[in-house]
Amino acid sequence: MSDQPGIHDKTFSQVSDERIKAARKLGALFEVFPERKQAFEDLLRLCSDRDNEVREEAVNSLQTVFPNVPDRELVWERFVNLTAYPSEMVMRRAVNALIAVFPLMPDKDRAWKDLAELVNSKSSMEDVSRGIVRLLPDVVREIPNKGQAWEDLLEMTFSDDSYVREKAASFLNIVFHEMPGGRKNDAWEELLKLAGKSGDSKVRELAARSIGEVFPSLPDEKKDEAWEEMLELAGKSADQPVQKEILLSLPSFFSSVPDKMRSWGDIFKLTEDESGHVRKQAVDTLVAIFPYMPDRTRVWADFLRLTRARDGYVRDTAADALSAVFPGLDDKDLVWKKLIELTGDEDEYVRRTAADTLSKVFPHVSDKNQAYSDLVHLAEKKDSYVLRRVVNTLASVCPQFCNGYEINEVETETGKNKEKEEWREKRENWVKMAGKWEGEEKSKPAGFYELASETENRKPAFDLLKLTGDRDSDVRKDAAESFARAYPHLPDKKEVIGELLSLIQDPDPQMRRGAIESLLTIYSRKEGKTQDIWSELLKMSGDGDTGVRKGTAGLLSHVFPAVEEKSGVFYDLVKLTESQDAQLRKRAAELLAVAFTYSDNKQRAWNDLLRLTSVEDREVRKGAVLALASGYTDIQDKGKAWSDLIRLSTHSDSFVQRAATRALGPAFFYVPDKTRAWRDLQVLIDNPYIYVRRYSLRSLGRASLWRALRAENEATYLFGLKEAVKYFKEAFGTSVDTAIPEFYSPFYETFLQILFSDSPERAARLGSERYLSKLAHEIRDLEENQRLLEILGEFTGLLRAAGTLTPGDLPAQKKLLETCVAAFDRVSGLLEAMEEDVILAQKTVKKEYPRIGKVVLEQKLKETLSGIRYRARTACLKAKGTPTEKIVCTVSQKVREWIFQDLEKDKKELDRQLDSLLNFLRAQIPNVPENLYIFEKLEDIRQEQDMLERYRRVGRFIGLIPGVRMPKGSGK
Repeated sequence: MSDQPGIHDKTFSQVSDERIKAARKLGALFEVFPERKQAFEDLLRLCSDRDNEVREEAVNSLQTVFPNVPDRELVWERFVNLTAYPSEMVMRRAVNALIAVFPLMPDKDRAWKDLAELVNSKSSMEDVSRGIVRLLPDVVREIPNKGQAWEDLLEMTFSDDSYVREKAASFLNIVFHEMPGGRKNDAWEELLKLAGKSGDSKVRELAARSIGEVFPSLPDEKKDEAWEEMLELAGKSADQPVQKEILLSLPSFFSSVPDKMRSWGDIFKLTEDESGHVRKQAVDTLVAIFPYMPDRTRVWADFLRLTRARDGYVRDTAADALSAVFPGLDDKDLVWKKLIELTGDEDEYVRRTAADTLSKVFPHVSDKNQAYSDLVHLAEKKDSYVLRRVVNTLASVCPQFCNGYEINEVETETGKNKEKEEWREKRENWVKMAGKWEGEEKSKPAGFYELASETENRKPAFDLLKLTGDRDSDVRKDAAESFARAYPHLPDKKEVIGELLSLIQDPDPQMRRGAIESLLTIYSRKEGKTQDIWSELLKMSGDGDTGVRKGTAGLLSHVFPAVEEKSGVFYDLVKLTESQDAQLRKRAAELLAVAFTYSDNKQRAWNDLLRLTSVEDREVRKGAVLALASGYTDIQDKGKAWSDLIRLSTHSDSFVQRAATRALGPAFFYVPDKTRAWRDLQVLIDNPYIYVRRYSLRSLGRASLWRALRAENEATYLFGLKEAVKYFKEAFGTSVDTAIPEFYSPFYETFLQILFSDSPERAARLGSERYLSKLAHEIRDLEENQRLLEILGEFTGLLRAAGTLTPGDLPAQKKLLETCVAAFDRVSGLLEAMEEDVILAQKTVKKEYPRIGKVVLEQKLKETLSGIRYRARTACLKAKGTPTEKIVCTVSQKVREWIFQDLEKDKKELDRQLDSLLNFLRAQIPNVPENLYIFEKLEDIRQEQDMLERYRRVGRFIGLIPGVRMPKGSGK
């Protein structure tokens, strides 16, 4: 039983720390107190304590126990009064409490009135009004009277505080959707007025954005008039952001416009507007809405016309749209001929655009034999860019020709033989022409075309294989990727792999590079790999050519799973960590952890890893300590291994320190001498390095959970659980970086509250919802957002399960706790990697970026753009068959062209391409509440002033796109 009288006495102590602890205990043990009324009165009194920290702790405890207080109205009133208290921290705590308990208020209309008055009152402190308006989305859906909420938000848009005005304007659309139909017409007029006449330009912009977002919610009989009003506002407004927001919103509801032809014409006229901004938005809108146009011929003609526009952005965007329009045309062969003519245009840009379009639309032409002949003819123009497009296109049709596919559906055996013969002739012509494409400066190595003449039944894929050794690096890379696309369709995969293995022994380094690149692309696609080429890679790791070694390094992780005998691979990797090539050392180190599992002598492998933690190469040290952390359970002498981890926690390398200390928590469950291990952890919490303190405290929390699992009675179980919560909270409190989300502390604190609540089911429901809401908000900016949300779903399910347990059922409580510990263990790798990313990102910002020079900036930007292209391509492959496939793959197509040579010269073009992508996403992603965070991220990217950070944000954002909420039937 709790000592309520003793805690009550402490609330009158003259020592503030004792009153703080008393307030905290009143909140934690409120559910088990026999005299709740007394505890409630104590908390109310402490809210008026002379010490600000006591007030904060009392408010926090009242917020926690709010569902079970005897008088919620009284608590609400106390929170409202505290917003006027002259202490910034007390005010903020009171504001957060008001928002948190609002859903539980019996009279929400009155509660909303109080909040609105606090925001609109001129006597309110800035922190109060801003704090409330920032969190309004959490309460606005709970307000019964949506009409009153609308009027109050409108009033806030005229606040003297710009922050309040802008936030209120951004939330109008949330209320609009839930207003009764009769009130929406008036609200629409008020929105138009706000967008056109507000004295705050940002409010006008946000109101214009809301106009587009709420249009679908208007009554059907109002939509025709509303469409005209929107276009009129966009045409008359001199405010570019307003025009932009309205034009961006048009695609989301164009499908419901009755007269689409007229509406298309209205928007098309804007592509010739005097304002470049309007022209840009207009053409982006046309691209977004053309799928809903009934007359595709007109769409094609209009886009073709725009490729001659005076505005470069309009011209580029229209050219990109042609390939998307082509499949819906009736006379595709005629249009194909027109594109062929455009490849002869005197403008190099037009020629390249035509070549790109031809490559993309080839699968849709009816006469592919003729189309193929046209492509071969184009290759004779000696334009390397056209050659690359031809290579890509031939790869896409290779499966058809390789398998004797009859394009004109001639089923007779004679027809099949004839077509194969035609293909062989075409191939021979193609190979001959390939030798002339780049002239003497890029002549092929001796024997380059011997493979094609060795036998008559060689397939076209071998011709693509030859181009992987081209002297032009762009052609070589495109050929390697194209060959990989064709590979899954080849009947003779073993023969192809054998040929590649022979080519990596070629005396010409260019041929070796080409073969390595092809092997890498094949293995990255995970299609039909049966060959074990590990030994060949080990030989290539000593190659004198840097490019070959780099390709070999890239292949290690792809080939490793296919190695049948893995027991000796660990020692191969250890040798590779001593290579002279940095890439090889890094890739080998990354595989040490998984290879350790297969080593036949774990103690010897453990000793090798310990040695590697002291080598000069930091990447090798990282790989070694991560392997030690994950391999602890496999080692026999766990006592010595524990000592090794303790020693590494004081290593000179901060990463080694962090990884070793993090590993101590899981290791505690297996270490034989728990008493000694506990003492070791207690010593580490005084370590001068903050992250060692953080992770040692967390390890103590996990050790306390182990104690709870071994408890023989409820009191011991409760003590262990409370002790764990205490250590988890202390660990979280040591963090200097608020960007690191905390999963452990709020979970186990909520778990503890549920188990000892008078109403476990209710406490479980409210607690799990609070946990999910808090963490979902914290992780929304992270790259692994979607996976983390899945993890949160599992954790909240465990919290809800806690509410179903029978009070006093210790075995059931211990079993559920064991399940919770196992759940955290399963995802610990992801959570730790996420924390490490945040730590390293902060170090990069603080140490490297402020001193960055032009050369380093360009290099980092190129690396970032390369990462964006890779992530987009990967996301496109993963999105196949999902509702977001169309959006994700279009993004992948757009970022593919994000390259530059000189940043000063190409910065404007990069900015244009990024702006185009952002506008496309704004137009294509549905404006629904579930996607609100997506639009916030887009705005963050647009507002970011630092160029490198802007593109880094794009890279992180791409990982969020597959999680976008789409209408049913999208993307299929």
